[in-house]
Amino acid sequence: MRSFFVYGVLFVTLLSACEERVNIQLKYEGDKIVINSLLQPDSVAYVRITRSVPANVYDESGFTEIGNAQVTLLQNGIAMSALQQQSIKGRTYFVSKEKIANGNNYTINVSAAGLTPVTAQDTVPPAPVVSDGTARRGSTRIVFTLKDRPGAADYYRLRVFTYGTDNLPDTTRNFRLDPAFNNNLIDVIANTHYSSLVMDDTRFDGKTVNFVLETEQPINATRLMVEVSSLTCSGFKYFRTLDMQTRNGGVLITEPFAVYTNVHNGYGIVAGINSQRLVFSTE
Repeated sequence: MRSFFVYGVLFVTLLSACEERVNIQLKYEGDKIVINSLLQPDSVAYVRITRSVPANVYDESGFTEIGNAQVTLLQNGIAMSALQQQSIKGRTYFVSKEKIANGNNYTINVSAAGLTPVTAQDTVPPAPVVSDGTARRGSTRIVFTLKDRPGAADYYRLRVFTYGTDNLPDTTRNFRLDPAFNNNLIDVIANTHYSSLVMDDTRFDGKTVNFVLETEQPINATRLMVEVSSLTCSGFKYFRTLDMQTRNGGVLITEPFAVYTNVHNGYGIVAGINSQRLVFSTE
């Protein structure tokens, strides 16, 4: 997992300006195990295990797989069937036989020769209640309804996809909350459009809210999908800090920005996620 990004310094003079990325030497605590797994109900668990690298390594290929790792998955403290290695799109995953289910606590333990064993755990959040997705071709506006649970801390991630010629979602669409309609749902309405939005329900706890999304480009697809995912607190912290790190690219910052991890003695994330997908034809 890339734990830190350090970006350059902007020098401004009367005659010219330039941007430069500067590598700052950060203390490296040595190689550690990295776990990445998002636990989705009614799906088997997919667990990716890699080895950490120093913060100044920016190449994704630098994160080597640990193929001989010993990986166990526990449900409510009881070991599940042994995970099997599978190659998916050129990457190795440890895959469970049983499916993840709501209402359970899951723990992943990993050990490998020469590295400190690691562990991480999380639950699966309830599914979000979403409905009434609509959009008009030629416009930049998508509308849907979200019903939030009263008195509970809920966390969400939004994404938008268009459908390809094979009638499957294939392309993410950049968007933001439309400031003319949703300026009271989160602290700040971004001027930039992004591929996802991560937020909590602090400002609309227990309410049924019409979300209005503004796409970066006019909508020309005949079918769209709005994916609304409920996150656990750990998942929210991970996606929120990951988004902040990504969006800080090229911006002057005073110190490295860490992505949240709940992996004890290692890096990465093990988090429950529960996604609902609104698929609809554009008008």
